[in-house]
Amino acid sequence: MNTAVAFDIYGTLIDTQAVLTRLTDLIGEKAPAVSQLWRQKQLEYSFRRGLMGDYCDFSVCTRQALLFACRQLQANISDKAVEQAMQAYAELDAFADVPTGLAALQQQGRRLYAFSNGSRTAVEHLLKRAGIADYFTGVISVEDVRSFKPDPKVYQHLVNSCGLAANEVCLVSSNSFDILGAAHAGLRTAWLRRDSHSIFDPWDVQPDILLDDFNALANQLITNT
Repeated sequence: MNTAVAFDIYGTLIDTQAVLTRLTDLIGEKAPAVSQLWRQKQLEYSFRRGLMGDYCDFSVCTRQALLFACRQLQANISDKAVEQAMQAYAELDAFADVPTGLAALQQQGRRLYAFSNGSRTAVEHLLKRAGIADYFTGVISVEDVRSFKPDPKVYQHLVNSCGLAANEVCLVSSNSFDILGAAHAGLRTAWLRRDSHSIFDPWDVQPDILLDDFNALANQLITNT
């Protein structure tokens, strides 16, 4: 049995839709396009920094990506509005299916970990605000190894923190790059397809578990052990 299950946070457990709503309030009709480019550049900047060995807090990547997206798409945004958009990341709720799904896993006796590019402080605040902090054994942040997903040492840090072999830890994420990184490091994986239009990267790797419903995870972990 996978005795430890780790979860990506943003977009997997925590619904980021409110960020787009807040961005719409701040910059208007360009918000959807800015939001999409913002996310793309946020990840790109973290990938770049991981490769360069130039770590910074993930919030720096996030802020710089927002500035790029607004400039690229010629969306006027004030310094105050930038800070308001950034603050929206600290005021997000969990997806509706998350509490029941986590409770089912906890009842199976599994240890649950939050595993994020974000700082431990930011993630702990978010989990408490969303009312799901008590389900977790701990929060594991990339800040401890000063790199970002999908750097192999980030996943090794997760495994070491769990005190288990890699194949005894399952990573659950809605991000295919995260699943690929975990699989490359020897972890078991569960890809949660939050968006029905999402496709998995066409590499010669597939997740061990494919989920369209978070509440199905507990049973899937049993049948796929």
